[in-house]
Amino acid sequence: MIAITLTYIQDILKEHFRNEFRTPDKAVLSNIVKADGSGAQNVDGKIVFFLVSLDDESTLKNSLSRSSNQDNSSFIQKSPNLHLNLQLLFCANFDSSLYVEGLSYLSSLIRFFQAHKILELDPPNNSHANKIRLSFELCKLDYAQLSHLWSAIGSKLMPSVLYQVRLVTFDELPVERMTPLIKETATQT
Repeated sequence: MIAITLTYIQDILKEHFRNEFRTPDKAVLSNIVKADGSGAQNVDGKIVFFLVSLDDESTLKNSLSRSSNQDNSSFIQKSPNLHLNLQLLFCANFDSSLYVEGLSYLSSLIRFFQAHKILELDPPNNSHANKIRLSFELCKLDYAQLSHLWSAIGSKLMPSVLYQVRLVTFDELPVERMTPLIKETATQT
């Protein structure tokens, strides 16, 4: 589900940049740095974004959820849906000669998410699950946090913006128990 969500974001950003700048694909979902510390390939001159961290949305945790099945003959019991917060870093990875162009793309990205704070994604594989709502919130980092983040990434500071994407729903949890409905009661006389 995470990969589907991030690929969806990549696709809508590519389309947005094509419409605004009339340029080929300028958004890419990738690390900036490979695991060995060298620079990633095919990310120059693009807005690169990647998952920085994720956590669960604790305010939406409930006890087991129940619902009746289609023929109303039993209750289905399963764990509640899992709602995640994804922290995504969007970086303008442009050479110094194209620095201003990179800032233009980054500004366009910010305007896009300001205008489209909530996006809906259809569930994968035509499943019967509800649409997934993605809510984008700009995050502010102070200089110490920013320095720590870029040190952890293993790259030099570049123009970037951090967004928290809320409520990526995992509704693929297995049914834990089916309980038959009581249709009639018997009384002894």
